[in-house]
Amino acid sequence: MGYPSAYYEQAEQIMEQRRYENRREESRREKEVSDKIPEAGRLITGLAGTIDKLAKIILAHDDNAAKQIEKLKDENLADQDRLSALLKENGYPADYLDKIYTCEKCHDSGVLEDRRCECFHTVLRQIAAKELSKSIPIGLASFESFDIKYYSDVKSPALGGLSPRDIMEQNFRYCEKYAANFHIPCESIFMSGGTGLGKTHLSLAIAKTVIGKEYSVVYGSAPDLLGKIESAHFDRNDDENSEAMLTVKECDLLVLDDLGAEFPSQFYSACIYSIINTRLNYGRPTIVNSNLTYEELASRYTDRVASRLISMKNLKFAGSDIRIAKR
Repeated sequence: MGYPSAYYEQAEQIMEQRRYENRREESRREKEVSDKIPEAGRLITGLAGTIDKLAKIILAHDDNAAKQIEKLKDENLADQDRLSALLKENGYPADYLDKIYTCEKCHDSGVLEDRRCECFHTVLRQIAAKELSKSIPIGLASFESFDIKYYSDVKSPALGGLSPRDIMEQNFRYCEKYAANFHIPCESIFMSGGTGLGKTHLSLAIAKTVIGKEYSVVYGSAPDLLGKIESAHFDRNDDENSEAMLTVKECDLLVLDDLGAEFPSQFYSACIYSIINTRLNYGRPTIVNSNLTYEELASRYTDRVASRLISMKNLKFAGSDIRIAKR
């Protein structure tokens, strides 16, 4: 199962835009240096004409062509050395005028030898993740808007002598650090606790930060994502959702919100295990949120699903529904 052709077209457009922007930056740098350092400008112009000079030598069919080519090569290297020296003397890096590439492996072509470069697949995943998470309320949640004051500061023996505010302060700091240091591979997180305790808020705050680092992120409620996967599974003509399972498994970060709110079914249970297990095996982090306890999860799904969730970093949310407190 692959991505729709429209995604490949979008990816090609993104690669073309990268090439255009990099060439434009190269031109800007050349003009900047030429205006500031006239001698460097003359060298840049001379080096740019090397190909024309070489073509003239070859087309002339002169008996001394080999010597002329060697002389041109020596002059070219000398001009490059002088240009590098001028750049350093004027406070520029020696490579300031080198070619600029977003991907050094394929030079932004998207092709490496006889296959697609990983940078192209990364762009594809980002496009697919964006399409699958169209409704993500990313602007509604951030670390800055998460307010600890809505959690009780009354300590409780049931919480190990801590207060809900103490626990949520720890969860908040962990999530903030997790987002700031996000990388692949990275550990997965299982957030559990009652309704309205901030699980979705902190998940979205992490997603927002990770998206800002240009990773591909899929966010969705379990009922919504599983419904799309089911639709594609039983309807081969459903192009809109046909890539759903592939995207959910291959995105850099998956946020599966409200696990347990979906309609119970063997198909959904199998999908959940397949998604979580595949992502854990390949080191792709997943954030799972649920109002259910471990016992409820084991009963609703299988021990395999529950054990996979417990193997993640477990963050237990405490307190009372803060949405009520805010109102």
